[in-house]
Amino acid sequence: METTELVLSYAALGLIVGFGYYGSMQWIAMLAAGGAPAWTGKLVGGLRLAAAIVFFLWLASIGALHVLSAFAGFLVGRQISFSLGGIE
Repeated sequence: METTELVLSYAALGLIVGFGYYGSMQWIAMLAAGGAPAWTGKLVGGLRLAAAIVFFLWLASIGALHVLSAFAGFLVGRQISFSLGGIE
């Protein structure tokens, strides 16, 4: 696989994970506002943290370029999620 293709594919994967990770923050806020039990928000928060840790540990096991590419996508996903949620 060419380096450019590798960087773009892992950046796209990071974008998906980042969007889900930071998008779930809004979901946690909606759960709290909707009167859901307090444990549900904590459970979702714990699951999202565990998923991010597993994702980046997996990337670290296959190489630094993968991690950096995916992290760039992860940060773009963060920015998109925050922009859609009205957070600067």
